[in-house]
Amino acid sequence: MGSMKRLRWTLYITGAILILLGLWSLRYPVEALLSLAFFLGLGFCVSGVNYIVPCLFRGNGGVYPWWFIIFGILDLMLGAVMLGRIGLTAFMLPLFVAAWLVFAGVARILTSFRLKALGLSRWWLTLLNGVIIILLSCLMTASPLVAGLSVVMILSGTLITKGLLLIMEGRVVFSD
Repeated sequence: MGSMKRLRWTLYITGAILILLGLWSLRYPVEALLSLAFFLGLGFCVSGVNYIVPCLFRGNGGVYPWWFIIFGILDLMLGAVMLGRIGLTAFMLPLFVAAWLVFAGVARILTSFRLKALGLSRWWLTLLNGVIIILLSCLMTASPLVAGLSVVMILSGTLITKGLLLIMEGRVVFSD
């Protein structure tokens, strides 16, 4: 029972921290975007190391192919550039998110036609979803300010929502 109580408090504390981070990013959107750019660059560096290190110790029967070294070097180079040019990374980040949204929108549109071919009557909702996603991504690319703020708003909303969900999970699931 004591471990359940500790788990509940862990969820409460983690949830509170995420909510505070979400509120901080709403209050300081430029700093939040720069922090996100920094951690993205750091993540690419760590990813590069994680590709390279296992390849250097290939005594495991060749589980890791040689081209992982190339991926690792590319990740390290990209991470170094991102860390060296935080402002540029922060500026480009919304464009990457917009490109990802276009891809997601196109995937939704193609899925809608598959749903129509399967005879589902509400296939058009998936089509509408894809079109709206693409339109929103175009709005993101129209203005760097709108793009940066939208990424920060998505980040903030996600952090706050995740925090609230963790607190509710601790309250509801582990209330006994």
